[in-house]
Amino acid sequence: MRTLQNKVAIVTGASLGIGAAIAEELARAGAHVALVARGPQALDEQVARIGERAHAYPCDMGDPDAVGTMVADVEHDLGPIAILVNNVGTGTFKPLQQIEPREISMTLSLPLGAALHASRAVLPGMIARREGHIVNLTSPAGYFPLPFMAPYTATRHAIVGLSHSLREEVGRYGIGVSLICPSEVNTGYFERNDADMGWYPRMSRWFPVLEPSEVAERAVWAIRKNRRELTFPWQLTVVTSLYQRFPVFGLGLLKLLGLFRPRLTPPS
Repeated sequence: MRTLQNKVAIVTGASLGIGAAIAEELARAGAHVALVARGPQALDEQVARIGERAHAYPCDMGDPDAVGTMVADVEHDLGPIAILVNNVGTGTFKPLQQIEPREISMTLSLPLGAALHASRAVLPGMIARREGHIVNLTSPAGYFPLPFMAPYTATRHAIVGLSHSLREEVGRYGIGVSLICPSEVNTGYFERNDADMGWYPRMSRWFPVLEPSEVAERAVWAIRKNRRELTFPWQLTVVTSLYQRFPVFGLGLLKLLGLFRPRLTPPS
């Protein structure tokens, strides 16, 4: 998408962190941005911070009917939707037998269900206009079979599959789809989602912690250039590429080095 000037964008999970940063970057590029999240107060604060090109649309992204209504409202208020950023997500880190059923259901609903329903809602208009771009956010858990976070890892793997599949499906209509995978980002995610970082495999220490603004800049660049996939920083790109080419060797090496063990000694 060569220009973002006056394009209408939806960013989910936009009340803070990566979503808020992407919304701000899109607005800076000239887009009109619908910020979507559950909490209206936090959304209003972000809208006030970003300025007149930002608009708040409170929505429970775990409710398919609410997602459809939200998309219709944005189109009615702001115009045809050109960009969708699927960023909303949740998850918890601990052995599967310790995860509550409701936590499993929520992790499947957000991000996977939300991304599917939001993409489904915006695609008819994008296809009719033969223009649009969808961005899907994942994490290193979307590539590696990380233990102690099975539902989280499963949904992040699914986001990777969704993004690649959808790109093949809608590319003929002039619609781009980009997959964005940063390393750990300084957003407070682990405190908000009861995701105990102590369970996270030690391999995460290889990668620097990023700021949301860094992810936002890469995401907007991916939209402009119609990039299929971005992993960053470079350390994560190298490790991911090696693992994808030599999965058996790579997995064995990571385990031999103890990098799949929890970062901290977990409670018994």
